[in-house]
Amino acid sequence: MKFKDYFTTLHITKGLAIAICLSSFIYLEHFFHLNRYLLMFIDTILGLFGFYFLITQNRAVWFFSGFFIGIFWLWWLGVSFKYYNMPYLEPVAIFAIGLFWGIVFAILEKIASFFANFIEKKTKVIKYDLTIELFRGLALLILPFIAPFGFDWLKPQLIFIDSIFGVKYWQYALIILTLAVIANTKRYLFLILLIFAIDFKKPFVYPPSYLKDIELVSTNESVKEKWKVQNQIKYTNMVLNKIDKAIKKGKKLIILPESVLPYFLNLSPTINALKSRSKDATIVVGALYYKSKDNYRNSAFVFKNGNYIVANKVVLVPFGEANPLPNFMSKIVNKIFFDGAVDYKADSNYTYIDALDKKYKIAICYEGTHPKTFEDKPKYLIVISNDGWFVPSIEPTLQKLLLKYYAKLYKTTIYHSINDAKSYIVAPHPEDLDE
Repeated sequence: MKFKDYFTTLHITKGLAIAICLSSFIYLEHFFHLNRYLLMFIDTILGLFGFYFLITQNRAVWFFSGFFIGIFWLWWLGVSFKYYNMPYLEPVAIFAIGLFWGIVFAILEKIASFFANFIEKKTKVIKYDLTIELFRGLALLILPFIAPFGFDWLKPQLIFIDSIFGVKYWQYALIILTLAVIANTKRYLFLILLIFAIDFKKPFVYPPSYLKDIELVSTNESVKEKWKVQNQIKYTNMVLNKIDKAIKKGKKLIILPESVLPYFLNLSPTINALKSRSKDATIVVGALYYKSKDNYRNSAFVFKNGNYIVANKVVLVPFGEANPLPNFMSKIVNKIFFDGAVDYKADSNYTYIDALDKKYKIAICYEGTHPKTFEDKPKYLIVISNDGWFVPSIEPTLQKLLLKYYAKLYKTTIYHSINDAKSYIVAPHPEDLDE
């Protein structure tokens, strides 16, 4: 296929239609509060149709499907540029995201075509048209493993998180391969195989009001204002007031968002006020930690019985907290986009805390949606986030869907405290919430 042949109205329209089908679950969650059974029906139908349609299309349609899927899922990554006084880069970033995923999808279809052509040349009997849909299905099984710089938020299993199907990899593979076989044979009786991928036991999201002994705090700190030195007293007083109110309500574990105290807490006298209050309740609060010159950490401070420990972030956000490029390139990028700021440093170990007769693992924002956090299958996970960098957008919704995915996959109950979005609890199943 020649390059100019990609850009036809039909290819673009088909790619857009497929992308809408495979992205609608995010926007249905974001904009509407549908009955969960209606949502289950819609997500199931659109997910199946979207993948089936994709498997039957040529490389140009795959390119435009990937282009629009990348944008529909991840356009919000460009929003943060306005906080660096570079709003003009937002559309550039959005186009680059679409282009990257368009190329990824086109490469996957190219791999499928290569093998279909290879089989035809070697056998001279099994024609290209007899195998291409099967190889396209196999190519889609690669998609969950594509994570540029470790960033894996475009996770296709997520499409079925609220559908009738499960989200384990084997269930995703069964769905895709069944659709590929149907596309190849036109025998719809194979749909019966999808019965084995069905899982009605879905994760459930609760508001903080369901908790008796835990205070899950939401805040609305402006990212533009919170880092100004003159506002530190204002935000400190706000945090202390929220803690005092929670203690008065009898809460025994108080969780506040990431960097809710926007300074090096271990160098601030505020630490004494928090140590004092921790005699009445365990307090988890996001702040910065100063270890040494050019060694700064994005951390959660945990105060208990007049003492504290620091849970440093283990998995840093690519580019946002640590530049994954080679050192000489990293310095150039940091100078252009981040005023020459040095990268945060990652810790090597996660932190667990004891509270309310349970062990809670602590994760900070992005790492709460990273598979490394779940390697030891924690039963309880505290996640603190600052979503202010990406609002208004669908980012908080996509983050919630990812947390539902991991809660389901690893049977983990997640307590999520957020700045610039409503906090919530994710239980692997409605029966699993026990504080």
